[in-house]
Amino acid sequence: MLEKNLQQKVLQICKQRDILALKLDSTSSRGWPDLVVILPTGEQFYVELKTKTGKLSKLQEHMHKQITKNKGRVYVIRSIEEFTKLIT
Repeated sequence: MLEKNLQQKVLQICKQRDILALKLDSTSSRGWPDLVVILPTGEQFYVELKTKTGKLSKLQEHMHKQITKNKGRVYVIRSIEEFTKLIT
């Protein structure tokens, strides 16, 4: 599945489940994860969407480390099943 198709499906699931999900503008925030997700419970995290074989860039790896260092959580999601498991 292409990354853009995965993103569309993830955003659709979020809308159906009343989960806030914001697509970050990558032109002004290079290296940041693709989405910010806020569950109805208040739990917040970042999601990086990748294909089954997609790799993180060095800049993405660095940003994920910085987010984690600052007590944020980042998940690399490669399928709808992984995302569904994450939000349940």
